[in-house]
Parts: sequence; structure tokens; C-alpha cells
Amino acid sequence: MYSSGNPTNIANPIKDASVRVDIKTDSGRLTLFETTLCQKLSWNDLVDQANLDPEGYSSAYNVKDIQLICCQPDASRLWLVPPMVQARFIKSLQWSMKIIFSWELTRDRPKGKEAVKYELEVEDMNLPEPSKVMEVLNGSSNSFRIYNVYPRFFRVTGSGDVRFLEQEVELVSGDLVLNRGNPEWWSFHDINAPLVSGCGSLAGPMAVVVSEETPQGILGETLSKFSIWGLYITFVLAVGRFIRLQCADLRMRIPFENLPSCERLLAICEDIYAARAEGELEVEEVLYWTLVKIYRSPHMLLEYTKPD
Repeated sequence: MYSSGNPTNIANPIKDASVRVDIKTDSGRLTLFETTLCQKLSWNDLVDQANLDPEGYSSAYNVKDIQLICCQPDASRLWLVPPMVQARFIKSLQWSMKIIFSWELTRDRPKGKEAVKYELEVEDMNLPEPSKVMEVLNGSSNSFRIYNVYPRFFRVTGSGDVRFLEQEVELVSGDLVLNRGNPEWWSFHDINAPLVSGCGSLAGPMAVVVSEETPQGILGETLSKFSIWGLYITFVLAVGRFIRLQCADLRMRIPFENLPSCERLLAICEDIYAARAEGELEVEEVLYWTLVKIYRSPHMLLEYTKPD
């Protein structure tokens, strides 16, 4: 029982990962690139950590909590947008354009927050020219480049929030390529992908993720799910409400609860019970209304409860 309530931290690694790149205009939102084929590698299993982290960003964290995520550069979904829809979307690029990059990570804990979504909107200064995107969509070009899309290093807290590292880390830039074929599909190529043997030839989205430990047990899971502030507020509100209910209108109960002597009132109650047992219902009703009249009148209640 003690171990179930006493929180102890245990590792909470990333179990599944996926990447998606969307383009958004005033006319709607289309998914350009999406892959669910991502490999998760433990930091201890990497032999070339120095090439991946030359600045030592990960040195402040437990190596058991660090993972390298390598994703396929080719999308796992085909580009199947009808030509008419694509033509309308190309026209809308003249007025506004936003590109949104998102990581979707899945862990075992905390319960109710297993899925973590890390969504980043590329800043306007790092976006490609709308004309270059139009050229790719209308078939006159094959790729365009996006700068500073997402940080190479980030961490997922025990409560399921995504945070930057304390240090300023490098941002990943990449090329979005529309592969001409039948059917067509998109690819994302990391233009500054480090040479890591664990990822092999995968030059798609790559990130080093610190998935922080989470406490286990009843108390630990509650803390992970609601945070210490949520638990504190809930506890204070619950206890405060209970105390308020116990003390509310206390002065109104004093005349009925703090009586000098209740012998006469108890005698009337016993007479009511005896009349009911003998079938004298009229006598029972008279005694009942007599008792009600006594309680309705503070003066009569005081007279009936005076000690002998």
C-alpha cells in the first residue's frame, strides 16, 4: 500500500513517433508530408554521440531519458489532391501562406496524456516565396526550402508538455520535394542532417528528444496528470468546502442542538410512538403537531427544555 502511494520516478521513453507538415492559407489546410515510419534509438546505443551533439546539449540530462528519433524522408501517404482543388489552393497562396510542422509522440504515461503533440509554425522570414511553392504545385519545379523549422533538441516533461532546452540549440532546415510519379508523394530532406550510423541512410526529420521520468503510484500518476498546482487547488477546494459545510449556519442550529434538558421532548416522542403502536392515530397526530408547535416557537422550546 505504501509503495502504491509513494511516488518513485521511472523511465518513460517515446514508444511511437510521427511527423507532419501542413500548408495553410485562407482557403484551408493541406497536408504535404506525413510519415509514421520513425525509428527510436536509445542514447546509450549510439556510438557517435559526439557527431550528433558536439555542443554537449544533452550532458545535463540522464542518458536513459534521451532518444534519437530518425524518420523516413519519404511520406507514408500519397499526394492525392484532385487537380481542381489544387488549382484553387494555388490561387489562395497569393494572399496568405503558413507552414506548420508537428511532431506527434506517444508514451506510456501519464494516463490520459499518453499522446504529445509538438506543433510549430514556421516564421514568415523563414518561409519560401509563395511563387516557389506555386511552381512545385503546378509542376514547373520539384522542391522548395524551409529554414529553421524545428529545434534539433527538445524535451518532453513528465506532465506531457514540450519545452526547449535551457541552451539555445540549432534549428533544422529542410527541403520539401514533390516526387513526380504515378501516384505522387512528398519527401522531407534534412539539409544539415548529422552523420549518425544509427539512422543509416535516413535523412528525413531527425530530433534528439529528452523524455523526462514520470513518478509511478497513485500519488505519482495524479501529480503527472494534474501537476502539483492542480493537486493543491483540488485539495484546498475539497477541504475548504467540507469545513465550510460543517461550520455554515452554525448559529442557526444552536437553539435546537444546545438544549438544557430534553426529557419532556423525549417523553412526547415516546408518547407518539406508543400511540402509533396502539393504533390511536388521532392521539398520535395531536402529539405530533404539539411537537411541531414547540419547535416553531423559541419561547415554548425554552420553557419545555428548562431543567427541573
